[in-house]
Amino acid sequence: MLAIASLLLVLVICCLTDICKRRISNIGCFATLIICVWLAASQQLLIEGFLTGSLIFALSLVLFRFRWLAAGDGKLASALAVALPLSQLPVALMLTLICGGVLAVIYLIKYRVIQKIPRGEDLGLPYGIAISLGFYIPILAFYLGELEGASQTSLLATAVVNRL
Repeated sequence: MLAIASLLLVLVICCLTDICKRRISNIGCFATLIICVWLAASQQLLIEGFLTGSLIFALSLVLFRFRWLAAGDGKLASALAVALPLSQLPVALMLTLICGGVLAVIYLIKYRVIQKIPRGEDLGLPYGIAISLGFYIPILAFYLGELEGASQTSLLATAVVNRL
């Protein structure tokens, strides 16, 4: 439980710096990685966790190459993925995309309607928020042991309903 609470604290700090500075620090990503390794080791998931993290890192490199994702976002997602078994990765990615869509709508309203910033002046999107939420919910659910043996559909529904 200490690791789960520590992870939440580190993710809140990462989100706040992403909102304020549009940066996710290497220290925040490293702290996230250490906590996620701790979580994975507690469930004998280190090898699978590193496989999951490696897959997300490879995907992040491609997204970074096309400038669709910032480097800090990719490092944060890769670090968080270490705490997840491969079977939970689709849920984390789906939740991240959903949170990212909601975040995009919020920032679109903020930039275009409230602040009236002209098109072309891209201020960016703090996607670390979506990544943090999208990965933390399945991590929390998995490590609290509520979702063992659940199907992917019920996994998402249970995580969202029970934790939000």
